[in-house]
Amino acid sequence: MSNIKKGLDEMQLQRRNSIGNQMFMIMTYLMFINIGLHSFEVTWIEYPVSTMLIVVACLSIYLIRLIASNAYLPTAEQSSKTRLIIVLVTSIVVAFGISAFIFFRQSPVETTETSHGHGAVVLMIASSAGLLIAFVVAVINKFRNKDEVDD
Repeated sequence: MSNIKKGLDEMQLQRRNSIGNQMFMIMTYLMFINIGLHSFEVTWIEYPVSTMLIVVACLSIYLIRLIASNAYLPTAEQSSKTRLIIVLVTSIVVAFGISAFIFFRQSPVETTETSHGHGAVVLMIASSAGLLIAFVVAVINKFRNKDEVDD
């Protein structure tokens, strides 16, 4: 895909690639640490959930850093697309929050019968927190850019 189709300028592409490379290295080292802990029989969360939690956390940080450095959307994007993204992220966070609330309202007997641990809840909370933080950063960045344009 050419740079024209992406709509990002060269500086935004460099920032995005730099942040992506850094987050990939961090995720790799966190995976190595996780594997090392499991080899010494230290379990902080059961196996598939720990891997997914590391990936979700790194992706959330990646998204937050992209938004904060203004390398997520092209500079000439229309506000209607931004509103659509904000509505989508808000609805996903609300859905995750409602799901977590329903899960925590179950009695302990129902919870142990339906799942083997709280891995799904941990991933749901981590995903919701990452999306919520990314949403807040996007809103703050939008208001900051709006104030700079008005000046």
